[in-house]
Amino acid sequence: MKKRAHQYALSLPDQDAEKLDKLAVLVFELGSELYAVDVGCVRTVRLVDEVSPVPGTPDFYPGVMNVRGQIITLIDLRLFFSVAIDTDDEPGELIVVEANDLTIGLLAHHVRDVTHVPRSTAESMDDVRYAYGVTAEKLVLLDIVRMFEDNRLIAGDD
Repeated sequence: MKKRAHQYALSLPDQDAEKLDKLAVLVFELGSELYAVDVGCVRTVRLVDEVSPVPGTPDFYPGVMNVRGQIITLIDLRLFFSVAIDTDDEPGELIVVEANDLTIGLLAHHVRDVTHVPRSTAESMDDVRYAYGVTAEKLVLLDIVRMFEDNRLIAGDD
């Protein structure tokens, strides 16, 4: 019995390598595109309430919203990435993410689910510098930490 218990307690090397290769992500739709963000960066998901526009901000900032007493700046990734907008529907869901001491709300049309994606299946995308890559299912794996280093997201920066 002790020998069997010891064998069960040992983790299999292949399983450990497999766990390290997988990225836990929150998958969401924005227009016809599928995106995913690391769940470690996600603080909350909720419906979009009243958005207050802020004058003099770039187009990709539709405004700010009060989320549990905290004013959150919203970003429309379609405009941030200069992607053609394929729908007139306004995004109705909000994913609040945090990285680099910055908290921002990403707009989404529909939050799908949390899943695990093997990093090795993501093909690098040279034209999207804020992504780990894209999977065969056309899921764009966003690198929020890298995205939040963009000077356009820092107030007062040129």
